Amino acid sequence: MGPSTSAIDKSVTDPGINAMLALPDGAGAGPVACRYSQNEDQFAILDAPFEVPALPIHHGFQNPVPPAGYVEALASVVRQVASAAPWLLGGTRWFFDPVNILAPAFFRVARFGDRDYLYLARLDLACRPLESEILEPGGNSRTHRYRTAHLYYESDWYPLAPEAPKGDRDPLEFDQIVPVTWKGESGEGYMIHGIWMDSDINKFFSKLVLPAGARNHPFYPVTCKHRCVSLNALGLEPSRNGRGPGALHGIREWLEPELDSILQDLQAASFSELMPLFKEIKARVPAGLGDPWSGLRIVADLNERDQKEYTVEF
Repeated sequence: MGPSTSAIDKSVTDPGINAMLALPDGAGAGPVACRYSQNEDQFAILDAPFEVPALPIHHGFQNPVPPAGYVEALASVVRQVASAAPWLLGGTRWFFDPVNILAPAFFRVARFGDRDYLYLARLDLACRPLESEILEPGGNSRTHRYRTAHLYYESDWYPLAPEAPKGDRDPLEFDQIVPVTWKGESGEGYMIHGIWMDSDINKFFSKLVLPAGARNHPFYPVTCKHRCVSLNALGLEPSRNGRGPGALHGIREWLEPELDSILQDLQAASFSELMPLFKEIKARVPAGLGDPWSGLRIVADLNERDQKEYTVEF
């Protein structure tokens, strides 16, 4: 996101890349399926490999100007991914994030009712040698050039702040209704580590809208990212069906009034479906709120390296 986690700066972009992304709505319609690795990273396996050229290393994330050659190299990746996975990037625009050149970001704003919602997709272009063919090894100034059929990515829907400026060069500000989710620390000496509530919040939010007893790990549809009530956009991408803003709007209207009670309980204990508060709120969930995930199916299996993988289907 850049140095700020409350907004994204979309001012640095490229018209050539954006032209590649101008696909018609519905271009990505079709069955929904993705996978999660043993480390719970989300990815899709494309029909054919795509090539990631060597990317110049960007030294100094305070510098908002892409390094020489970066835009041209990224354009090559976008051309391939937009064609192979139109459901992910169709109708979006690219912006340069100097903090992480290996996670190029693409966005689209949609309106539902009187609110604006942000679709944000990020590709993960870090080379994974066990799943890639390295064509040219990298070094201190350039990354590996490699080929792979594994497309790692994240895609989410976020609510935008209602009073934020909406000019072409204005930042996109998140509607950060969730307070800081820090719980404390555990351990001693050099083994002290922080404890955050985010994982428990994701479980609490998601289990509320999923059918009772549904198996969903490691996929959590309703999440807390950037201190927002947000959605994993799997199956709800704007190029696929446009249901994402409406689904998030309905969930926020019902869930956000319950936030204080939920966070108070999660400060005291880890999430469990046996929590009295969870059972009480679950009993009041409006009919239809979980419809986008009514056909959710998770299949766990071993890949060719005997590592666990999960397939998520709708």
